[in-house]
Amino acid sequence: MEIIIPHRKLNDVSEVLKNTNSGGMTHYRVQERGMIKPEEIAIGRGTGRYTPEFIPRTKVEVILMDDQVEVLINRLVDKLGDALGGKIIISDVPTIIDLSTKRRGEDAM
Repeated sequence: MEIIIPHRKLNDVSEVLKNTNSGGMTHYRVQERGMIKPEEIAIGRGTGRYTPEFIPRTKVEVILMDDQVEVLINRLVDKLGDALGGKIIISDVPTIIDLSTKRRGEDAM
């Protein structure tokens, strides 16, 4: 699961993930262009104005068991659903390999 959110919502996502016992997560900063238009910002000591093409966001990646997906989606939508926007992307992970233990599949989670 990939969750793209405004950075200030990262603690909310982390809290939901902890309460769902979903294991770990990875997050990093990304730039996005979408439905929400960026606001004009002042540059050069406030003498100029600039509208950035991209909006800074945070992307969270989580690997879940199939039975956790719908529960987590519902909790995230309840906690994060507002005008700030965001996306949840679900994709299948065919194989997981733990490099230290060499376990595969569910055992690697």
